[in-house]
Amino acid sequence: MDKSAAYLLVVLQFSAISWLIISAYPFNLNLIAFAFCSISIILVAWSLWVMRVSKISILPMPHIDAELVTNGPYWLLRHPMYTAVLLFTAGLSIAHFDWYKVVIWFILLIVLIVKLHWEESMLLKQFPQYQTYRLKSYKLVPFLY
Repeated sequence: MDKSAAYLLVVLQFSAISWLIISAYPFNLNLIAFAFCSISIILVAWSLWVMRVSKISILPMPHIDAELVTNGPYWLLRHPMYTAVLLFTAGLSIAHFDWYKVVIWFILLIVLIVKLHWEESMLLKQFPQYQTYRLKSYKLVPFLY
């Protein structure tokens, strides 16, 4: 895929996230929604702290000077920030349930899965040890996927 496809995926991702956030107003979260959102915020903060903000790319293409991070949340999940986005938006969708939000959430899920597959193909090219790392970790959901 080329860079314009990467930007399209990012636009779709942020459009879905924005729609789910805006449609959750007012932010009256029930206990489950609050738990999902809280866990996702902790996961993002931990991921950012371990990854270092300067090495993060919103595109599914790693920076040339990127380093393979396998500690912190990355020891279990290869894409903890995608997991956090899905948890956060699921929490907002649960708080103010409507079927169209489920559809938008699944669109977001598909976009993130496409992005992570693309990203993983790039990481395999950039880091020979990525294949071994893939065998020891999960993509998005611990112990499942």
